[in-house]
Amino acid sequence: MEVRACILVLVSLRAFSRIPRMTSFNINCWFKLISLLFLLLTAGGVTGCAPVLSKQLRQEAEPPIPFTELLQSPDTYEGRVVILGGYILETANDADGSLLTILQAPLDSRNKPRSSDLTKGRFLVRTRKFLDPEVYSKDRAITVGGMVTGTRQGSLGNRSYVYPVIEAQEIYLWPEKYKYVRPYYPYFYDPWYDPWYDPWYYPWYRPWYPYRHYHRHRH
Repeated sequence: MEVRACILVLVSLRAFSRIPRMTSFNINCWFKLISLLFLLLTAGGVTGCAPVLSKQLRQEAEPPIPFTELLQSPDTYEGRVVILGGYILETANDADGSLLTILQAPLDSRNKPRSSDLTKGRFLVRTRKFLDPEVYSKDRAITVGGMVTGTRQGSLGNRSYVYPVIEAQEIYLWPEKYKYVRPYYPYFYDPWYDPWYDPWYYPWYRPWYPYRHYHRHRH
């Protein structure tokens, strides 16, 4: 979104630079260009903040089902379309497709998962597509839209856990955030380094200077 807005601003500014000086005849032209720039920036902002799942699926998922209610009584909502998101815990593949274990997290206006600290539980996502575990790897943010098909009994630590199962219709894997790693430069030891070296000391230039510094390269 930020890149798109910057491009629109640069294009508009270049267009403004070609307009002659403002007179009584081109004030209307300036007004139209400013209005056009405002509309372009507004459209770019709306597009950049749009939900990642299709409008049809979002309509089918209305009204939204709170995840806490789905977790408590998943059989009640069997057959309903839901939109959930979170962070991948495990990706398993078999002959029928892939099974994702997701740590749930609340979604924002773009259907992007928020902090995993806000999780209310876990759920499973079933898809007939093959999902490479190296791509759909642990801790990747994901948003899923699909139908509740039931539950699956599993274990979580030393206790049993009932996972709601979602048959995926749409899956959006959020891009990874790359962090800049500062390169390491090893410390270079200078054997001739002298912390008491004074580059401005010259006996013939400052004879009144009362101190004499010893330098390894001076004898």
